[in-house]
Amino acid sequence: MKYFAHSLKGHPLEKWQLLIDHLNNVSILAAKSAAFFDAETWGKILGNNHDLGKGTRPWQAYLRRVNDIVDEFAKFYEGHPPHAAVGAQFLFNHSETAGKLLAYCIAGHHGGLPNWNNSGNSALKTKLELPFPQIEDFDPIPKFPDDLPLLTDPDRFGFQLQFFVRMLFSCLVDADYLDTESFLDKKKSSYRSSYPKIDALHKIFWKNFNSMRNQADPTSIVNTARERVLKDCLRVAKLESGLFSLTVPTGGGKTLASLAFALNHAQKCTKRRIVYVIPFTSIIEQNAKVFRDMLGEDAVLEHHCNFISEDSDWKTRLATENWDAPVIVTTNVQFFNSFYANKTSKCRKLHNIANSIVIFDEVQAIPVEKLKPCLEVIKELSLNYGVTSILCTATQPAIKFSEQFEAGLKNVREIIQDVPTLFTTLKRTEEIFIGERNEQDIANLLLKHEQVLCIVNTRQQALDIFNLLPNSEGNFHLSALMYPAHRTKILDEIRTRLTPSIQLPCRVISTQLIEAGVDVDFPRVYRAIAGIDSIAQAAGRCNRNGLSKTACEVAVFELPDDSGCSFVRQAAQSSAKLFENYKGRLTSPECVREYFADFFWKNEQRMDSDQIIEKWCRIAQNGDIQFRDIAKFQMIESATIPIIIALKETVVELVHSLTFTEHLGGILRKLQQYSVQIYPYQFEDIKDWLENPLPGIWVLRSEELYFKATGLLCKTPEGNAFFG
Repeated sequence: MKYFAHSLKGHPLEKWQLLIDHLNNVSILAAKSAAFFDAETWGKILGNNHDLGKGTRPWQAYLRRVNDIVDEFAKFYEGHPPHAAVGAQFLFNHSETAGKLLAYCIAGHHGGLPNWNNSGNSALKTKLELPFPQIEDFDPIPKFPDDLPLLTDPDRFGFQLQFFVRMLFSCLVDADYLDTESFLDKKKSSYRSSYPKIDALHKIFWKNFNSMRNQADPTSIVNTARERVLKDCLRVAKLESGLFSLTVPTGGGKTLASLAFALNHAQKCTKRRIVYVIPFTSIIEQNAKVFRDMLGEDAVLEHHCNFISEDSDWKTRLATENWDAPVIVTTNVQFFNSFYANKTSKCRKLHNIANSIVIFDEVQAIPVEKLKPCLEVIKELSLNYGVTSILCTATQPAIKFSEQFEAGLKNVREIIQDVPTLFTTLKRTEEIFIGERNEQDIANLLLKHEQVLCIVNTRQQALDIFNLLPNSEGNFHLSALMYPAHRTKILDEIRTRLTPSIQLPCRVISTQLIEAGVDVDFPRVYRAIAGIDSIAQAAGRCNRNGLSKTACEVAVFELPDDSGCSFVRQAAQSSAKLFENYKGRLTSPECVREYFADFFWKNEQRMDSDQIIEKWCRIAQNGDIQFRDIAKFQMIESATIPIIIALKETVVELVHSLTFTEHLGGILRKLQQYSVQIYPYQFEDIKDWLENPLPGIWVLRSEELYFKATGLLCKTPEGNAFFG
């Protein structure tokens, strides 16, 4: 009697995949992936046993029934029997230690990692107590590993244990998908892993980078400083793998210098890939373009909510599933959420991060209430998974270990030899506090300048100040209530007006969205009081390219009754303490360090607001892991409703096609550039203006109502309006 893992519709049994072949193939693939964190034996056992449930006669009868084949198995047909729990039972019955950890992976390799125990039937404990079916004896009882291949820490053991199981789960899920795909769709499978290798990218980068350097003015102060940053990066790239920080002021060439570090370090330490983790989607496309210019179009994979691959681009679409490209550009949300997820689609890529280089850009942007869970991921990747992590920022937060901050990172090596001197060399602004001003005062100040940027903490403030300016094509308003394609169009017009050879009037009033790496250069900036990190980011939009030989002014002001939210108030309070002592140099490393020390001290109790580390990971230390509860971790918690703004004919056609297309995914991805995310309570204010072509899909078609809705929703009080 032959046992099969997969059938081919319309083909005889001889063309089907034998179960023993599938188990062997998955075992080899999973072991190969797990070998990067010294868990090869664990991966092999998972692969050999994950589909044992298909070795039962009822499951084989089911496979034949759905293919209209009648043979000796027909009498065993009992419907569609589940199969994932059988291998889990088999391993657990022969080892309640290693077998238990492996059981989570096998029981969840289709539906996701389960809780050990809960009130429903989905718990692993419940599944392990089910009657064990008779299975074909494909393999003898495996020899279980004696120990975990980890450097364990008693205080972090629960976290480390659930992290290890999730990494094993990733190896199994990806191996299972890859082998199944290889059998069922060889053409699709052939699109994978055709990316250039790191060695080839190293040569391409230095050819393109040196060509760009040769065209730069070697006498420029900015270029001299950038060369110093690059020299430090190349020197430190020769060191062994571990944790590094790269503290470089805006305009110091941080992006390309970090890429040079990563490529050289990857060669020195034989790392597999480079992962850039960026906090905001507003800058991710900008950075990805820089990397493509240096490395070539085929080297870089973007994976974030705004990225849309062409329907015909199978290579890119497949790479987003398991991150097997050499350079990945993604977001904090995608990266950190995945390391606490339990679903197969989220976890599948994780094993490919082992033995890689991860660069966390603008690391200060990690929300303080999520800081401990994020730091735990960074620690563990470097400690047990061969990852070199670089914490990259102009305002390095105080996240290193100390007696006051025991959750901090240890053994972090700063790449820049002389940070204070670098900041002094590249200082192009002078930051001053001008006291309390109302909205009309700020509008009057802005009118004194032909080109000026004003950044405030809420959408309402931005709209109010903008409305106090006279109507002019040179005045612009930016907020996250504008759909992405609209914001991109406005930013392109702003950059054009700021071009030195054009120099047109350009007054911009924006929420915080413009601060994080958006490449604009104003001669004057006003910033509503906020954290020193935000003030420094605002300063990075002022005299960014050093066009003015003297320092340009960044004026910090306080609006009356600027309640905002508690986060903004606390950050502003920590900043205000420093205005006198650091007048004119609020962006200096000393000021930033003092700010974060005070701000973190105030918020230490909030750094794990979901109790992911303190509760759920601590419970896991005896092997009773609640994976579904841990997966409640979300970098951004607020549930929002997407509204499609269908003003362009192409967007109207895409919306229309939704009603008669079976697979909506590709169309919805294209519509992301024309969507605005709003909160449920805001939805109630505008729902009468919306169309609802399909359940859960809402469309706004009128340009007049779009701008009316933007103004209305700005007036709605928002608990986290400071996000822009």
